[in-house]
Amino acid sequence: MTPPRITIAAYGDSLVEGWGLAPADALPAQLEAALIRAGKNARVLNFGVAGETAPEGLLRLPEVLAALPQAAILEFGANDCYQGVPVEETEKALSDMVHGLLGAGVAVLVAGWRTREDLFSRYADDPMLAGMIPLAPPLFNADYVRRFNELHPALAERHGLPLIAHILDPLGEPLPGQASHFQADGVHPSATGARILAEALAKALLPLLP
Repeated sequence: MTPPRITIAAYGDSLVEGWGLAPADALPAQLEAALIRAGKNARVLNFGVAGETAPEGLLRLPEVLAALPQAAILEFGANDCYQGVPVEETEKALSDMVHGLLGAGVAVLVAGWRTREDLFSRYADDPMLAGMIPLAPPLFNADYVRRFNELHPALAERHGLPLIAHILDPLGEPLPGQASHFQADGVHPSATGARILAEALAKALLPLLP
């Protein structure tokens, strides 16, 4: 007898949406396949939108809840730090999303983002990127980096949620020997990288699923 189907919302930005990838290679599709291999009758809905910050993603929460998921991966943060969104605004938006999901009976896995002080300056000597990399937003400094990097772990601890501290941790650093894990920008996973992330997320999700 086939077990009841489990619906999972992959809720985030371009890292969830699958920027630069065919839909079949994107993280939601690969996560669904990984869960099916693990014996779950799962469908994973792609609620990723490239370029979104957490406050923007919060506006789509009713759409996510309308799909009646049993579980959700919550992945926002990369665009917030690139745009220098105040940490307090990112924190409030993520908290509101968590409250909304939990209030609807949705189990939540937090997939965080970790930034670094050289996020902008490390591009300065690359002539191919001259004029393309924005100046660091006014709020982006060492204190911002510290407070931002505390955000996702604190959110997960406060609500007792499972956490992947940095969504890209399973891929390691984009070193030459691992080039196939990333696209050319060194941030977005390749199809191979998305498969590795899917396996890591599936392992973290399984304890949350009926």
